[in-house]
Amino acid sequence: MSVKFTTESPMGQKLKEFWQGLEDDKGGRAQLRRCKTANEVVMVPAFHRLCRRVRPLMKYEREGWEMRIAAIAGLLAHVRTLDSRKTLAAQMAAGDTPAVSELRFRRLLQRNREEFYGALMRTLGLIDKTANPFDLACSVYYWGDSERKRWAFAYFS
Repeated sequence: MSVKFTTESPMGQKLKEFWQGLEDDKGGRAQLRRCKTANEVVMVPAFHRLCRRVRPLMKYEREGWEMRIAAIAGLLAHVRTLDSRKTLAAQMAAGDTPAVSELRFRRLLQRNREEFYGALMRTLGLIDKTANPFDLACSVYYWGDSERKRWAFAYFS
């Protein structure tokens, strides 16, 4: 993992600034929220502003990082409240009755990168559009077997 998504990291700061900027750019937020796929996010000017900000941090990343950042940008537009205390999977499991049922969570884990965007977008609504933006970004950017395992441990613990 060469890109770090934490509160202290440069990438984390850029993402937080982007999310905060969406508060002032209601039109950009609305455009991003209407996108059903990361491919649609690429057509939104707000995404390109984020790309310009993070491009210097991505010089050592492999090809395709733009699409992963597009997915992050689109999903961040759905987040209304930032909560960095828990991981995203732990937020899904919180409460006496989990906000995201075990069955829905298992189905979410089975999604490939392309399907993950839409499924996670719908899931954010179930957790009151409150999310840890850094964990969300890390999960989307590195979605694969290791992230699935990390999520499973966080959800079921």
